[in-house]
Amino acid sequence: MADRPDFGDLLEPGFRKIFDDKYAEVPQVMEQVFHVNDSSKQDEKDSAVSGFGYLVLTPPGGAISYEDPVQMYDKTYTHLKYTKGFKVTRELYEDDQYNVIKKKPAALGRAARRTSENQAALVLVRAFNSSYLGGDAQELASTVHPRADGGSSQSNASAVGLTLTEPNLETARLAMRNQLDDKGMKIDAVANTIIVPIDLEKTAHLIVDSTLRQGTGDNDANFYKGSLKIVPWIYLTSATAWFLMDSSLHELNWFWRVRPEFQQDDAFDTDVALFKVRERFSAGWSDWRGFWGSKGDGAAYSG
Repeated sequence: MADRPDFGDLLEPGFRKIFDDKYAEVPQVMEQVFHVNDSSKQDEKDSAVSGFGYLVLTPPGGAISYEDPVQMYDKTYTHLKYTKGFKVTRELYEDDQYNVIKKKPAALGRAARRTSENQAALVLVRAFNSSYLGGDAQELASTVHPRADGGSSQSNASAVGLTLTEPNLETARLAMRNQLDDKGMKIDAVANTIIVPIDLEKTAHLIVDSTLRQGTGDNDANFYKGSLKIVPWIYLTSATAWFLMDSSLHELNWFWRVRPEFQQDDAFDTDVALFKVRERFSAGWSDWRGFWGSKGDGAAYSG
């Protein structure tokens, strides 16, 4: 609990300024990566049913060939609660000469925003982590996603940890273009977003934004210019991992059960002021298609 003996500087009017969490806040990125939804239930569940394969050549008078759709994988989003609060004596609140304590409820809002950004980024941070699996029992970025119809497994991850270069970007782009549905049919997965840690922001811009091909003297036009939105995310913890995404096809989802709500109360007997913030949300993915990732470290990956 904050009290006057602990914050003597706030009671002394002789200071020119008291610095109070003055640093610029990191821009929020979550809504550029996730589909953000509101929820009114304790959890949300996604599922899917496959389409059909190619039609079968049938002679005149021949019998129709029937095919069953396939039940795909289920995903449950369970909303978790996050809270933070602080307590301060009424006397400190009254005697604060710099209005620092009066600004602390707003600081709780900043903490809430940081929390949601960090938790959203963890979905990508854990994209290669076998402790965090999706409905198909694989990582978000996996080399062995099973097909619901029992067909050959598929990959949306680099098995060799491709670093971010122009040739490797093309390898990744084509890998996404060749993603198939659960009947082995071609889908229109087109990367239009590249998500990078801040360590790779310059590299991404050099590759994507240069008018001519970066690093060559051939005067070739840059194929990627204008085709990819660059999203640098400071909450990504790997300095090398990078991701491609089709913003209309991907199934990375965020659910707000309770958006940040703030409350204040007073303890009648002790004159202690109580402040708190509370939020509930869940994040994850329902399908891996429209997403591709590389650890970017040049090492083998078989997740």
